[in-house]
Amino acid sequence: MEKDRLLDELLKEHAKNGKRDDEAFLRELEEKIAEKGKVIEMPAKGLSAGTRWALGTGVAACLALGIGASYFWGTEEKDIIARHDVEVTSDAGAVSGRKNVVDELGEVRDRKPSAPALSEPSVVAERESAMVLEGRVDRQLAVEDLSLSADGDLADSFGKDHMKGKSDYPYAKKVPASPGFVAAQGVRRSMESNLSAPPAAEMHCFPVPGKPYQAMSGERYGELADNQWTAPVDERSSLSTFAVDVDTASYANVRRMINYGQQIPADSVRIEEMINYFDYQYSQPTAEHPFAVQVDSMAAPWERKHRLVRVGIQGKDIVRTERPAANLVFLLDVSGSMNSQDKLPLLKKSMQYLLEELDENDTVSIVVYAGASGLALPATAVDDIGRQTILQKMDSLSAGGSTAGGAGIQLAYKVAKEQFKKGGVNRILLATDGDFNVGVSDNKSLTKMVKERAKEGTYISVLGFGQGNINDAMLESITNNGNGNYNYIDSIKEGRKVLLEDMMGTMVTIAKDVKVQVQMNPSKVKAYRLIGYANRMLPAEAFLDKTVDAGEIGAGHTVTALYEIIPADGKPFGDQVDGSRYFEGEEKTPMPKMKESDELCFVKLAYKQPEQKVDDESSYFSVPFVDGKNEVSEDMQFAASVALFGMQLRQSEYKGAGDLDMVLDLAKKGKGADGKGQRAEFIQLVEKYQQRE
Repeated sequence: MEKDRLLDELLKEHAKNGKRDDEAFLRELEEKIAEKGKVIEMPAKGLSAGTRWALGTGVAACLALGIGASYFWGTEEKDIIARHDVEVTSDAGAVSGRKNVVDELGEVRDRKPSAPALSEPSVVAERESAMVLEGRVDRQLAVEDLSLSADGDLADSFGKDHMKGKSDYPYAKKVPASPGFVAAQGVRRSMESNLSAPPAAEMHCFPVPGKPYQAMSGERYGELADNQWTAPVDERSSLSTFAVDVDTASYANVRRMINYGQQIPADSVRIEEMINYFDYQYSQPTAEHPFAVQVDSMAAPWERKHRLVRVGIQGKDIVRTERPAANLVFLLDVSGSMNSQDKLPLLKKSMQYLLEELDENDTVSIVVYAGASGLALPATAVDDIGRQTILQKMDSLSAGGSTAGGAGIQLAYKVAKEQFKKGGVNRILLATDGDFNVGVSDNKSLTKMVKERAKEGTYISVLGFGQGNINDAMLESITNNGNGNYNYIDSIKEGRKVLLEDMMGTMVTIAKDVKVQVQMNPSKVKAYRLIGYANRMLPAEAFLDKTVDAGEIGAGHTVTALYEIIPADGKPFGDQVDGSRYFEGEEKTPMPKMKESDELCFVKLAYKQPEQKVDDESSYFSVPFVDGKNEVSEDMQFAASVALFGMQLRQSEYKGAGDLDMVLDLAKKGKGADGKGQRAEFIQLVEKYQQRE
């Protein structure tokens, strides 16, 4: 303890004396430590009370970097930083997990021959003890990697709590200690308080000059291909059919990657989710249907000869006091992979916003999963006392263990069924990074489960958190099949948006199995393509098939779809072909004669009421659209800007003459009133992305 105190004072004095060279200080300190394998007492004369304040984050980062250099025995600038994502099973001390390595420089260099190699089991045990997870600052990696005692044993900086007093790791291995290791043991305690809660702006330290960060290798995204041009040459090809999508996860996730300087995988960019993140001024429904439809157009900015047609759907708003009672089951991931500031702590803070909007008619249950699932809090009415009980329970949760997501979902549905409110809101809110690895964990099994439960009236929504191991593909699949919404929360501001501002749409479904079918008029349209919705497309027959599962719309939700259209000019689309080798003469059944119409397209919608069953008939209504080429609205320009930005991020072949300057020009023209500041934030995001390109 005396050694730690003295070392702490020395470090604080160094932090105060900002002119002194960090590396020289560390070398001097290591030499003194190396003399006799212990900290040599140094005079404390002249130390004032001011030296007692905690090390500043910036100095801590410098110290961590210097010690990290000692650990890697002179690691040069181009060496790699390895990240390990390790979970601990519920078995006694057994360590299992997945190893993710990010080579931020695109190359791996050999360490110096004198460096003793750590075997992989030893590395796994070391990483588990330090709880090094994606989302923590890189300087924490540098410090906690050095958690070795003077005699070479693995020091347990965080592991003792998780191993419940067990001192022996099954894969721990003796390794010769270097002076850097010894220094680290004392330095670690001085830094831990600063490292435990890094500010969001410092989530990624040690960037490589001139090179953006690579996307984390452990993040998983579903394969996505842009919709291609389609020529309306017959009845089938004139129909474009898709399921609505009100998810917004992709935009928030892309925002996180841009803010952290990471490269953006094309498959992570779902353009429809980026467009639908923003509010648009559509009219409220006035007829018997739960939503209204609006269609308008403008010249496509990236190809002026083309037209851009916007189909906007506005869900009916409901008064909050008229909201049906809710039976909510919070299904919270408290596994080891959630142990970073942008995961479980952010989840706790975000959930508090939702509790503000609930009342004594609503109940909340909490199911947690990590290694094994359990009921942390039975159904509790959200009155004043119940709200405090829920908050206290959530605050007591901590992360540790592997991710038995499948078992957790099964238990959550069981709890939801026991508390089922007929005519009310019955919903599971799954909050996770999606890193399922124990139990029912494959996409097929999970989606089958949630689809069956949705038919019984219990829906599931997903809140995604964190980086490095987020399983975006699985989380999107769960909500698409579970009649829910998928949102990604990268900040407390986003938590407020999703769980407070958009709460009614997130919880209260006003229509399900909502399908859109747009029929193009071949006399006006040479070819068309739907921007986005690539994994929401449906065959033409699905529109009239009442059994087809489609998307859901919540109270107040808006859905926007953009079609790029090549106007008909009397010429066929694409190059003419010669098929005379196997075909002769005209088709025996020529295409039926087209009807005369001034319409550019005809928009049709199919939907069911939330309480309807699978075999119940859908309701239908339609809206014709004649392209009058009227004045372009600010909303239309802004939606076009977001679509073009998505195409830029995807490096889409369809972006034409569009570039980031055009994105910014459209966004600024379409900014409008922007009461929530979301459009201004988008402009700043594009500018930030443009600066690094």
